[in-house]
Amino acid sequence: MKIRKRYLIPLLLLAAVLLGPRRSYPTFDGKVAALHIPLSELDAYISQKEAAIKNLKPDNEARIVWADSIRRTPYSIVYLHGWSASQEEGDPIHEELAKRYGANLFLSRLAGHGINSKDSFLKLTPKDLVESAKEALAIGRLIGEKTILMSCSTGGTLSIYLAAQNPELVHAQLLYSPNIDIYDNSTELLTAPWGKQISEAIMGKYHSFSPPQEALQYWTTTYRTEGLICLKSLIETTMVPAIWQKVKQPLFMGYYYKNEEEQDHTVSVADMLEFYKNVSTPEGQKRKVAFPDAGEHVVLSKIYSKDLESVRKESFAFMEEVLGLRPK
Repeated sequence: MKIRKRYLIPLLLLAAVLLGPRRSYPTFDGKVAALHIPLSELDAYISQKEAAIKNLKPDNEARIVWADSIRRTPYSIVYLHGWSASQEEGDPIHEELAKRYGANLFLSRLAGHGINSKDSFLKLTPKDLVESAKEALAIGRLIGEKTILMSCSTGGTLSIYLAAQNPELVHAQLLYSPNIDIYDNSTELLTAPWGKQISEAIMGKYHSFSPPQEALQYWTTTYRTEGLICLKSLIETTMVPAIWQKVKQPLFMGYYYKNEEEQDHTVSVADMLEFYKNVSTPEGQKRKVAFPDAGEHVVLSKIYSKDLESVRKESFAFMEEVLGLRPK
């Protein structure tokens, strides 16, 4: 009896930890349904949806950049931005690619993003993010005969998931610093029992970062820690080998890596390489390029990247040498 009592309290404590509260979310799937909207009405459809969002910051709204007139082009590019970012994150590379190859471009806005409120991520769920990315791909299919998904960071998480679930809808992927997992291993605690309580004890109710002045308009720089739990849950649900192995399309993966000290410290390069190794894309149709001089996680942004020219050059090379596109 004494021995049993000796272990009883530790066992009860362990049970209390393991059975502690976790944040739960609605389930979701990645299958994209067709949108039945005439091209002539598509701009109005998007504008009306964006106008309904309260406190949306200027130039953060989703929109189409038509190649010339309102017509379907042979290729469309859909840009999926990263966590807490906006379409500006991909500037100038996304518009340069679209212009160079005569493609219509859809600049998406993920759910909860681009809003002038530090509480905009409070009730955000992985399903919300996936659904907004699904609609972006559906719009891409309307405006182009073949759709290329272009993304940065968590936009890459969503791009990979959609490409795996909709192989017939995605022609190729351009993945810049894809968020296969977060660099900081301590984020595993976010989705563990008591994750919300632990994260708030460490960070407080809000997470903040200080970007360059010109990024303030385009990034959500203070948001609830519940947002990070949502993000980690999305990653854990979608970024698994069983999903990666369903990716068969041509893909380009670019990222910041110089050495063990000078590399992307926002998302994990090691996990990017593991993803790249596990996809089913034929070797001749996939490329990975490290940009040692980019100096930042967001390698394709004029605000952050220190080596846009290399990013531009390698992106053009993939489009022309692997996908066979020709400049207009």
